[in-house]
Amino acid sequence: MAGFQILIVEDHALHSTLASFLLEEAGHSVQVAENAAEALDVLRSFHPDLILMDLEMPGQDGVELTRELRLDPIHVTTPIIALTAYTDRSDLARAHQAGCDGHISKPIDTATFARQVRDCFRGPSAGDADTVSDSADVLAEIRNNFVAGGLDECGVMLKELEANPACVSSSVHRVLHRWAGLGATFGFPEISNQARRVEALVSAASLEMGEVVKGIETARRRFCAAARSEPKLSTELIRGLLNIRIGLVHFSEEEANRIRTAANRANARVVIERVNGDAVENQIGYDAVIINECGFSAEAARPRAQWTIPAVFIGSRASLESLAALPARAYDFLIAPWEAEEILVRIYRLIGKMVTPTPTADPVHMQKRRSRILIADDDPDLVSLVWETLRQFGMDCDIARSGQQALEAVSRQRPDAILLDINMLDLDGFEILKKLRQNLSTKAIPVLLLTARNQESDIARGFECGADDYVVKPFHPWDLAKRLDKVIAAVGRPRVFA
Repeated sequence: MAGFQILIVEDHALHSTLASFLLEEAGHSVQVAENAAEALDVLRSFHPDLILMDLEMPGQDGVELTRELRLDPIHVTTPIIALTAYTDRSDLARAHQAGCDGHISKPIDTATFARQVRDCFRGPSAGDADTVSDSADVLAEIRNNFVAGGLDECGVMLKELEANPACVSSSVHRVLHRWAGLGATFGFPEISNQARRVEALVSAASLEMGEVVKGIETARRRFCAAARSEPKLSTELIRGLLNIRIGLVHFSEEEANRIRTAANRANARVVIERVNGDAVENQIGYDAVIINECGFSAEAARPRAQWTIPAVFIGSRASLESLAALPARAYDFLIAPWEAEEILVRIYRLIGKMVTPTPTADPVHMQKRRSRILIADDDPDLVSLVWETLRQFGMDCDIARSGQQALEAVSRQRPDAILLDINMLDLDGFEILKKLRQNLSTKAIPVLLLTARNQESDIARGFECGADDYVVKPFHPWDLAKRLDKVIAAVGRPRVFA
C-alpha cells in the first residue's frame, strides 16, 4: 500500500535519511523533524497518516511528545509507531501508556522496513502486536548509516560539481576515499569499485567533468541497490573440505539437504550424514559433527567435559552458555538461524586447529583480571560500537585508529587479543598480522579479523598471515564477545566471559 503521508521524528540525520529513502521508494510522502519543537511546527501545516517517533531525543523525548499529541483532538487517532533501539518491557510499556500504537526496533531492517510501516496502516489490532524488526544484528545500524550517508553525499557532491564545474574540492576526494575503503568492509564491493573508478577520474591529468558526474550518479545507483540488499556469504572459503565425513545430529532431512547443497555448490567433496545423537563424541569414522541443540532438550544437549571430535553447536544464546567449559580448539558455535555455508566454514577451521590445548592457569587466578582487547580500526562509528559492545561483556578496550598506532599500542601494553579490521589507510590488516607474527614478543597474541560477508578472499589471506578467527559483519554482540573469549582461552589467558 502506497501514497500515505508520514512524519518521521528522529534526531539522528542518517537514520531519518535512510528511513525517508526507503519510504519514498515505496511511494509515500515523507516529512522529517529533528526534535519535538520542529515536529510540532511541521504538524501545523502537515497532517500525516502515520507518525514514526524516535523515543530517545534530547530535550522533550518521544514519549513526552506522544503524550502531548494525544491531548490534541487532531492527532488523538493518528497512528504513532515508536522507533527505538530499546526493547525493554518497561520502556515499551511507557511508550504504550503515552499513546504509541506499536514499535519498530532499531536498527531498522532495510529489506522489510517499508513493509513493516505499510502493515501499521491495518489499524489498532495490528498495532497491539508490536511490529518488531527482523534484524537482530548490532552492526546493521552502522551498515545502514553508511548507505544513508552515501546517498546524502552523492547529492551534495553533484550540487557542488554543478556549482563549480572547473575543479573538484578536497571534500570530494575524502568522500570517495572513504567509500573505497568502507564499501567492501560493509559488504558492498560494487560501491568500493565504483568509488575507485571515480577517484581515478578526478585524479587524472585532464579532468573530464562529465565523466565524473556520470560516475557519481552510478555510485548513487549502487547505494540505492545496497539499501535494498543484504550482503551474502560466498562459498569460496569451504573449497578446502576434501573427503571429510560430517555427522549431523538432530537435523531434519530438509536441513541436511541445505548443508549438502551448499557443499555441492562449492565443489567441496564431503560426506554429510544424519546420525544418532547418543554418545555422539564416540561415533567412529566422523571427522566432525554438527549438533543442532534446538532439536532436543537442554539436558540432552549438555556437552561432555572431554570432547575430542571437532563439533559445531547450533542453538540459542542461552543454550550455548553451557559450552564455556569445552576445549577452545575442539568446538565452535553458531546462533540460530544458521547459514549452511557458515557451518561448513566453521567445520573447516576446527579440523585444521585440532591440536592439544595449551594448559590454562589456575581457575581462581583466571578470574582476577578482565580481558583487555585492542580494537584496531580507523572508522570512528564502528570503533564506538565495538567498544561499547565489549564493555558490556566485561572486557576492557584500547583503541588504535591506524596500523602504526596498533603496533605501538601492542609494544606499550600487550593485549589479551586484537580485534583487527582489514582495511586501514596506512598499514592494512595483513601487514599488521605479518609484523605481529614475525615478532617473538607478539607472535602468540590472538588476532580476530573483523570482515564483511563479501570478503572471503581476505579471510583466507588473513588465515594464511596468522589470524586465529574472524567475525562477519553485521555481527551479533554475543557472538563477537564469545569468539574473543574463545581465542583468548585457547592460549591460556584469563577469561571473564561465561
